[in-house]
Amino acid sequence: MTSDEDQRILRDIFLAQNDACWCMDFARPIDLTVPDQEIIRQVFENDPFWRLTNPAMARLYRLDPSERFEDRHPSEIFPRSPQNEAYVMNLIANGFSVDAAPAIDRRYDGTEIYVENDARAHIRDGKMLRMFGVVRNVDKHRLREEQIQAVLDSQVDILSVLPIGVLATGKGDVIELVNRVAERLLNLSMQDAIGQTVDALFEGAGPLAGAMHDVRTHGHKRSLTFMGLSWSIAPRMEAGVVAVLQNLAEREAVA
Repeated sequence: MTSDEDQRILRDIFLAQNDACWCMDFARPIDLTVPDQEIIRQVFENDPFWRLTNPAMARLYRLDPSERFEDRHPSEIFPRSPQNEAYVMNLIANGFSVDAAPAIDRRYDGTEIYVENDARAHIRDGKMLRMFGVVRNVDKHRLREEQIQAVLDSQVDILSVLPIGVLATGKGDVIELVNRVAERLLNLSMQDAIGQTVDALFEGAGPLAGAMHDVRTHGHKRSLTFMGLSWSIAPRMEAGVVAVLQNLAEREAVA
């Protein structure tokens, strides 16, 4: 097989990829011996241009089918911005060899898109000649994460307005949530409580820690009085417990 045949085969494989593949050259090679901020400036200003892209790039960035990707300037989809400067800083810190590096690009229809790049570079004598890699659209994943976070935030809001105290722990009795009523009853803030163990946070917490251990181990509910409060403790589905706290006087008044 000749060298020309090898190149044709490799090009056909490249063009057939469903993942968006790219290669960006610089008319003026990037000097990697200078401070990081100067490297960042050069990446955006040293006349970058698309050396090679595949059709998946045009589909991802919604380029008009009548145009060639290589005829457009990289800054149209990869503008200089605080987020993309941070992306380049990440490349610098990892020797221009990274996987799943996050960036915010701009499609040709003007919409922004969250992407991840697997990026590499050709470097010679302290100069970066080009970068190349694969870019993936992670908008759907990010949207899903935002939806999950919105649900979690909503749940925290609901817990915050409950008229009873709620304290939740995870593995090792590490506190993961304290609502506002529990903050008042325990005379502490959520910021001080999160990440602390029950033993570390409460003096003489042996009976409480023991009850929590019993609930985790046997999977049944327990009630006890601790710090002048009524504690009703139940197991969580995976790890830890949820405790409902009430002032004894308030509980008796309700009863």
